Amino acid sequence: MSLLVSDLRLRWRSLLWWTVGVVLLSTLVASFYKSIAGDTAYEEVFSSLPESLQGLIGGADLGTPVGYLSAEMYSFFMPAVLLVFAIGRSTSTLAGEEEDHTLDLLLAQPISRTALYVQKVVGVALGIAVLAIAVAVPVIALADWSELKVPAANLWAATAQLFAFVLFLGMLAMTVSASMGRRAAGVGVAAGLAFVTYLLDGFGKSIEWLEPWRVLTPWYWYDVGEALAESMPWTSFAVLLGATLIVGALGLWGFNRRNLRS
Repeated sequence: MSLLVSDLRLRWRSLLWWTVGVVLLSTLVASFYKSIAGDTAYEEVFSSLPESLQGLIGGADLGTPVGYLSAEMYSFFMPAVLLVFAIGRSTSTLAGEEEDHTLDLLLAQPISRTALYVQKVVGVALGIAVLAIAVAVPVIALADWSELKVPAANLWAATAQLFAFVLFLGMLAMTVSASMGRRAAGVGVAAGLAFVTYLLDGFGKSIEWLEPWRVLTPWYWYDVGEALAESMPWTSFAVLLGATLIVGALGLWGFNRRNLRS
């Protein structure tokens, strides 16, 4: 795993700044809850919105800790932030190096493409895991002061769901970019899929003919609401990880079968 260690050494400063940024954002969102805790005005405003818009926002009561975390942090905001990191990191790690003409020099060393691919995937996954944990830490640290009290088990369950969801789309970006040797292709496919399926899942909650298609979106399986309110949704978690493994295997196959661009 020497390549993994070397890759982490080269990118640790970038990951550190990303972690600091995520911690600050999470702290800001968690701190704001103190000013609206128990206020029913937000629920009244939410209830007045069209049903389709309620589905896009998340459909949660902002006056409760679970509803606030679900709507303001885990449903869209933090996934979007982590997806910027995951997609950018995933597409730069193989396709980016190929475009920079450094990947062929690396593969000239005694290492197989499979070993290289796997170590790059592990590096991306570790980065996403660090940022997912950075989302939860400020919430736990400020729980007493901000009144944003959610059982730790539920918060870590939501964090695990966030990790699995972002990892899937990051893996999709890596698969497309590594199979084609084009960073832009991976960014476009993963970002486009994330946006289109978010709309499909959101509108599908209120539009009857769209509802059956929600099951095909990663947002449907990103069941953070159940994680925060009840317990870890193991089925959803397993589906996201299973889809990640399948997409990753396709990426390995695509990377192994093609000739690198000079």
